[in-house]
Amino acid sequence: MQEVYKRLAQHLDRIPNGFPATKSGVELKILAKLFTPEQAEVACLMSLQAQSAKSIAENRDQDERATFTILKAMVKKGLIDAGRGKRGLAFKLIPFIVGFYERQNADIDEEFARLIEDYYNEALHKMMTVKPSVHRVIPIEKTIPLNVDVLPYERASYYIEKAKSWGVLPCICRVQKRLIGEGCDHSEENCLVISSKANAFKTTAAIKTLTKEEALEVLAQADKEGLVHSTNNVREGVDYICNCCTCSCGVLRGLTVYGSPKAVGRSHFYAAVEEDLCAGCGLCVDRCPVNAIEVDDICSVEKNRCIGCGLCVTTCPEEALRLQRKEGAEIETPPLDEEEWREQRIASRAQER
Repeated sequence: MQEVYKRLAQHLDRIPNGFPATKSGVELKILAKLFTPEQAEVACLMSLQAQSAKSIAENRDQDERATFTILKAMVKKGLIDAGRGKRGLAFKLIPFIVGFYERQNADIDEEFARLIEDYYNEALHKMMTVKPSVHRVIPIEKTIPLNVDVLPYERASYYIEKAKSWGVLPCICRVQKRLIGEGCDHSEENCLVISSKANAFKTTAAIKTLTKEEALEVLAQADKEGLVHSTNNVREGVDYICNCCTCSCGVLRGLTVYGSPKAVGRSHFYAAVEEDLCAGCGLCVDRCPVNAIEVDDICSVEKNRCIGCGLCVTTCPEEALRLQRKEGAEIETPPLDEEEWREQRIASRAQER
């Protein structure tokens, strides 16, 4: 494997999200499938801070126009971000997850899907052992008691209502699992993206544009299918809402398969049982995505395992389950924004080295 991919892998692992190395080198095969050697060289000179093509070209001692052409091709492939800078377009590196992996949705094939599975099982799941988590759970809104004060970031509808553009694309986790013959029965087209800019997704072929009402209906359908609402683990700057299953989701599998309690940020609620109402039917056991409920005559909830999604509440025919707000030290407030998330993540990774 070319040396440039090793350097790029190390560069990506220095990003707060991480890009853990393997003994097999499977992560290098993934990079080689996405980046040409020339693109990998350019990516090694980039950071999470936006830079002009001129600045990047100077760092590699190359012509600005040629560098600009490479950067534009990388943007088109979803490998980096571009936006308006002080003097024209500016470009910045993005993480593998959540980042340029999810943008490969339209181009993923069986070979790539198998590489991803091998990487996840060998090392990538270790990303889910560091706080703050990549994702956090948002409870199903109708399961939150009416007499409870709800913060804006605890409601998915807050982000939907606030947005000016809405879109949906297939869940790459389910697509990846299907391609390797391990697909589940859940719908694929339910990964919501939102933007504060009007008409943000009109020119993006991979994203189906929605109305606000259609986006809310995606959330309602996700509840019916038993999917967990989750989003980037910040209070401000949320730009997507995933609807996850433990069959396929890399984040939730970090909890259910690899047992990492840090895999996903839990909501500020946990499921509680009204014992007098419980009929012991067991529907909630099947519905719970993280195996936090048991039934012995009546159901009981393992509070430390519950992620506070509310799925058990919406399935209970006796209305014996409800969400209870956590108190004091039980509550872990998400970072304010992406910058604060990165600062906390860097500190956590430094402590674990």
